[in-house]
Amino acid sequence: MDYYNKYFEGIFWIPDNEDKKIISTLYIDDKGIATITSLQSFEPETSVLHGNKNLALVLGYLNCHDESKTYSIKLYDVYKNYQLTGSLNKFKYTSNLAIITPSFDRNINDRTYNTIMLNSDLINNWVPFTGFNFKTDIEDSFEINHLYKQPDIINLFKNKDFDIYIFFRASSNFKGRRSSSINESVFINIKTAESFEIKSSKNIIASIEHLFNLILFTPFYSNSIELRTTDSINYKLLKRRNKLETNITQKINFKFFKDNSQKIFSKWFEKQVKLELAILNFFSVYGNNEVFVENKFLTYISILENYHKNNIKKDDCLKTRLNYLLKNSCISHNINDIDKFSETLKITRNYHTHLEEKHKEKSLNSLEIHQANYLLEFIIREIFLGEVGIKEPLKIPSNVEKYLVKI
Repeated sequence: MDYYNKYFEGIFWIPDNEDKKIISTLYIDDKGIATITSLQSFEPETSVLHGNKNLALVLGYLNCHDESKTYSIKLYDVYKNYQLTGSLNKFKYTSNLAIITPSFDRNINDRTYNTIMLNSDLINNWVPFTGFNFKTDIEDSFEINHLYKQPDIINLFKNKDFDIYIFFRASSNFKGRRSSSINESVFINIKTAESFEIKSSKNIIASIEHLFNLILFTPFYSNSIELRTTDSINYKLLKRRNKLETNITQKINFKFFKDNSQKIFSKWFEKQVKLELAILNFFSVYGNNEVFVENKFLTYISILENYHKNNIKKDDCLKTRLNYLLKNSCISHNINDIDKFSETLKITRNYHTHLEEKHKEKSLNSLEIHQANYLLEFIIREIFLGEVGIKEPLKIPSNVEKYLVKI
């Protein structure tokens, strides 16, 4: 079901005022932002909320014009962005965090969930297993058969807090006598030992996506995020996130990952505190086209400097730190003069930090910084993966190889 750029009619209410259900119209735009238009206010007349304070949650049941179905929706952090009072009142309320399910949820007031499900095109392409069994013969006569049997789940990790596994989901679409299709998607399912509320899911989602960004070595967000309630109702997160820059990638082999996933996840969760600042800084700019290349460069240099300071040697100069990390990288043999390159990186950092003109001539220009960023990303990724136990030399992407030739 496509929910975007559509209007729905329904009834809505806030959990603390269930007796006051309001008939309203809901519009979901192309970014997944949901806006309720109503002739009545959701806030009680005597409430101090009457103003600009957000409503924590608005619940609703919807009728879809395209299908004869009742949908359930939960809108979090709802703010009032329009109000017209007079002979005919009009109110608009908007939520950037709305979730929806194509079913009637009898326990819609329950705010707890126990499973997060993440799907991405990159994950779909990376996982080699499928439930399809194709048979074709086009030599004598045109004949295509496809059989589908759902593959077994692939267990990745389990401890007292999480059960993480790959789940294959398929849907069929039989449109008529001469048209049918089957679509398969691969989900990373994260089942939690204890139920959680939606705000707690943000950190879990970010942590899992960050790890797979490193494993696949390409910036991405999940195409689809779903939350499963304790009553086994799947809600889809409506908001679409900005697309990230996709670089040439050299992903970790799936079989290697699967065979070592228990150890990898265990160490990844274990290192979250130690690497928290480096992870946050790296993923604040990684793949983000809206960040200037110079700012991205400064962020990457800072991550490397602080990693060396906190894990290798407390007292040292920047050039020595960069020199050490470059020499201990699997790309070290591709760099003709590591000492000279470390000096260039140091000068470039100093120029863009302090804007001293004397450093300008010897520093990298914007295009060279853009290319250097790919190399720095590779080294930071190598460090992160080393921290989770992946010590094998990584495959060098072609955009890094091209830059290595120049230095």
